[in-house]
Amino acid sequence: MTAGRSRFSQWADSAKGKTPEREPKATPKPRAWKEETRIVSSGAIPKWVRVVYQPRVTVRKSPSLTAPSVAFLEAGEIVEIAEVRQGWVRLAESETQARDVSEDCEAWVLQDGKAVSLGILLEPCEPRWFRVVFEPRVPVRTKASVQAPAIAFLEAGAVIEADEVWEGWVRLSTQDRKNLDISDDCGSWVLIDGHAKGAGRLLVTCPPPAERRPQLEVAE
Repeated sequence: MTAGRSRFSQWADSAKGKTPEREPKATPKPRAWKEETRIVSSGAIPKWVRVVYQPRVTVRKSPSLTAPSVAFLEAGEIVEIAEVRQGWVRLAESETQARDVSEDCEAWVLQDGKAVSLGILLEPCEPRWFRVVFEPRVPVRTKASVQAPAIAFLEAGAVIEADEVWEGWVRLSTQDRKNLDISDDCGSWVLIDGHAKGAGRLLVTCPPPAERRPQLEVAE
């Protein structure tokens, strides 16, 4: 098994905890950044955390400080989680696959280390960049609902920037809306996981496209 490296940590925004004035609640789910990783769907709404403890945190086989370690997460790394339990988080299956954690092992990380004088190790975050992994394409809808009409399509492999991530949906950035010729008075939502509709995972988090990185670094 190998320790996880920070793959795209500097390209995500912290969670804002907002509840947009949209419609619906759909039921979707998870992922990790590694081209050959199989994307696993569980039907849950995806959630992510960022490692804020320096220099890294330990991933353990069970939610206990005495459990053996199975991997490490570097400071700044963003990972998807499947469960939160009494100050611990369990990594999504796609994350364990990306780190070569054996299938018979779970992967738990301490989130709140105050009891052992470590402080907060992980904080909720909202990814900013996503890649389309469903073939041949996914619809962009006027509202965050699978019943809403499709107004555009994104081909497999396309990388998009999120203006907002909400209840398992991504709202496209102004630039992406412009690229797709979507008018300002129209919504632009893409489902992250289509498990509930038998479609599997549609989007996964990823780094921004190479051409955008220099300007993002300057902005930061």
